[in-house]
Amino acid sequence: MGTTIMEKTIATTGREVHLSKVILLFCLPILFFSCNTKDVYHTFNHIPERGWDKRVIERFSPVIEDTISTYDIDLSLRYTNDYNYRNLWLFITCEAETGEEFTDTLNCVLADEYGKWFGSGWGASYQQTIPYKTGFNFPRKGRYSISVQQGMRDDVIPGITEVGIKITPAISVTGE
Repeated sequence: MGTTIMEKTIATTGREVHLSKVILLFCLPILFFSCNTKDVYHTFNHIPERGWDKRVIERFSPVIEDTISTYDIDLSLRYTNDYNYRNLWLFITCEAETGEEFTDTLNCVLADEYGKWFGSGWGASYQQTIPYKTGFNFPRKGRYSISVQQGMRDDVIPGITEVGIKITPAISVTGE
């Protein structure tokens, strides 16, 4: 005597759709997006349409609770065809509540020598994530201040629309 497995179906405009496929269709995006929430901190600051003035410092305030783990810190840039250069120099300062700080200069290469933009995008808008610190260990718990200032020769540079900071747990070399 064989056993029969019943499968429920839903009729939609003359076609039958298996209920399991419908459930999969709705659950798969939820599962996908819930797996990508490992960011400790990720935010963007909007740059005024007239351009990024070198006197305007973009500030970010992540709170770090775990000082044992290591982190990757990335800089995210959104830009348009209005940007006139193939690179962008930035001064980045990270300061703890205790006053400890360090400053770095970062050269962000946005286009190749022929003017083809790096990163992803559509139309005249692009986005690129640039590694800033990998395997970084925050020395103390608490709020940090990360400041980003453009370091180009022009006082105001058009074409940079947003700048962001993303902090994620570092990926282990052993795959753990």
